[in-house]
Amino acid sequence: MSWAETGSSSVPSVVRWTAWSAALVFVMLLSRSLVVQPDNVSLIAPSSGLALVWLASARDRRELVVDIVLVTLITVVVLALTNGTAMQVVLSVLFPLQPLAVIYVLRHWTPHLWGAGGRRAMGTMADFGLVLLAMVVGVLAYSVLRTALGELLIPEETLRLALGRTTRSIAAMATIGVGGLLLGGWLAEHRDQGRPAFNRPNPADLGQALGATAATAVIFGFGFVLHPETPTTFMLTLTIVWVAVRFNPVVTAAACLLTGAAGVWFTILDVGPIAAIDDPVSQAAVAQVFVVVLMVLGMTISLSRRQVLSTVAMLQESEAILAIRAEELDMVMAHLDDGVAIIEEGGRVLHANQALLTAFGSREAQPLERVAEPGEEKGQAYHPDGRPLADAENPLHRALAGEVIEAEEIHHTDEFGVFRVLECSAFQVPHAEGAPKRVMIVLRDITTASNYRESLVSFAGTVAHDLNNPLSVIDGWAEALEERLSESDETDAVAAAPMVQHIRVGVDQMRAFISDLLAHAVARDQSLKCEPVSLTTLVKHIVATRDRPQSGGEIVAGELVDVWADRVLVRQVLDNLIGNAFKYIAPDTVPRVVVEAEPAEKGMARVQVRDNGIGVPLDQRDAIFEDFHRATGADYQGTGLGLAICRRIVQRHGGTIRVTGNPDGVGSCFEFTLPMTPDAFTAANT
Repeated sequence: MSWAETGSSSVPSVVRWTAWSAALVFVMLLSRSLVVQPDNVSLIAPSSGLALVWLASARDRRELVVDIVLVTLITVVVLALTNGTAMQVVLSVLFPLQPLAVIYVLRHWTPHLWGAGGRRAMGTMADFGLVLLAMVVGVLAYSVLRTALGELLIPEETLRLALGRTTRSIAAMATIGVGGLLLGGWLAEHRDQGRPAFNRPNPADLGQALGATAATAVIFGFGFVLHPETPTTFMLTLTIVWVAVRFNPVVTAAACLLTGAAGVWFTILDVGPIAAIDDPVSQAAVAQVFVVVLMVLGMTISLSRRQVLSTVAMLQESEAILAIRAEELDMVMAHLDDGVAIIEEGGRVLHANQALLTAFGSREAQPLERVAEPGEEKGQAYHPDGRPLADAENPLHRALAGEVIEAEEIHHTDEFGVFRVLECSAFQVPHAEGAPKRVMIVLRDITTASNYRESLVSFAGTVAHDLNNPLSVIDGWAEALEERLSESDETDAVAAAPMVQHIRVGVDQMRAFISDLLAHAVARDQSLKCEPVSLTTLVKHIVATRDRPQSGGEIVAGELVDVWADRVLVRQVLDNLIGNAFKYIAPDTVPRVVVEAEPAEKGMARVQVRDNGIGVPLDQRDAIFEDFHRATGADYQGTGLGLAICRRIVQRHGGTIRVTGNPDGVGSCFEFTLPMTPDAFTAANT
């Protein structure tokens, strides 16, 4: 992570260095003015916290290097000018290592925070805790090095002095350091968001601030000036709590620092309860602990409050969004033509939309809690073949058992004797742990569509029958005429015979077209009757019964598998593909067809029908499966429906079909997939 990520202030580097240098000189002179002899040790060390914020604010590596040099020079010069010992001056060269160690730990633990490579302010208790821990770890690491060198270079330096130096540094870090890092992050975060860092206070805020300030002043006046013997210092925590509960973390940190600084200053002036301690080192230690306690207390309350408010705001926003989504969902459900209900295990209906309550608009809405009258007739559900639907076959019970029902056709007669054909889907919906299972049921009224489908199939059958009848008559008479003319030696009769043959060819083409048209309607609309189908048996039957062209034809059955499909429709697919292989063949070529199948992924079977025919042009391999598309020229007659029928049948089984070149040589390879099990069929059609 680069140092450039720490800040993006527009303040010139020279101005920045001047300001930081002046601040560090001031706090170091302040701390050196409070030196305890004979050890020549300062009672406070605010420079540790200030140096941390200074180095953390570096915008790039160049600024950081200059910052380190300036901190080192100022430390050495101030110590030298304020009667520091020679060894203290020499060891002060190590001073920048202390804030650098803290920053190093922060960059690994809290890289998102300002001063650690990020642009955010401390916003949670986790952030605050990690920052404090990083300060302790960094200061201890520096103290171990400083103490070890001190033992070598300054034999008279005691462990008590080293421990005091460490605690003073931690106290400065936990107060000035925390406050500076928080302020830097606050300014950077608001600058990035284009918002002012501080808003003009409203009268209520001003009143609260004045009240807290007045209370603090009263406590200092009473407990530090008028009656220092009275232990009233703890009462200052109440004003910090007041500020933390009312204001943001930056204001709270400022209040903690100002209150703590005032307490330390009174102690330095030998005023207040802490000044009653005789030992000046102990005085300083207690005063600094007092400041740290105020900072930790204030930040804990303020950050916790901020987290709570943020969580409440998020919950309120989520609640508002959910309310809008619920209204939208209710609106959608109310306008659905499908009936939708959520039913709990045990039969209680938790929700039902308008379509279901009104029985698809055929009656007034019935309330969910309505209890059936004694002796009231109940509806009855049936299978499409007329068998009553048993309880175990009820989609609700099956869905409660974990099954997913997709678009299953059910015939139903309600309590008023109204018959409907319904398409039912049912599946479990999420529920709380330990709560009864819930199932969503979707019912679609397909009565009209079913009647239309049956009418269409009936119409197609009638049309096919009515068209085939006159064709049969024409064909019969044409055949008789052909026989009569073939037996005559007259020239006119011989000339008429080919014409009659053309008539019969046209009749055959029309009959094929009508048959394909009927097959196309059936493939599209007829209900599937799936069962285990042995492709081996099916292909053997086709081999035994299929007509061959005059030149002959070979059908080779390779390795085959069983599938779960509609036997009649699968035979139609294979028969169409084999018939095309016999039809679309080059002159003087004996047709050869190979049929093979093998298991594929997701429980499907991959079936291949390879031929040695004329093949399919590359740019036609998708279009040939469209209705009425013919990829060949006038030399090959066809209706353009055969492959469309094949595709429709395969797709209704959840499979796919395509054509490629024959890997064995010339010709085509038609490849399609079919489910091998009922589960694979369900999954493929989901």
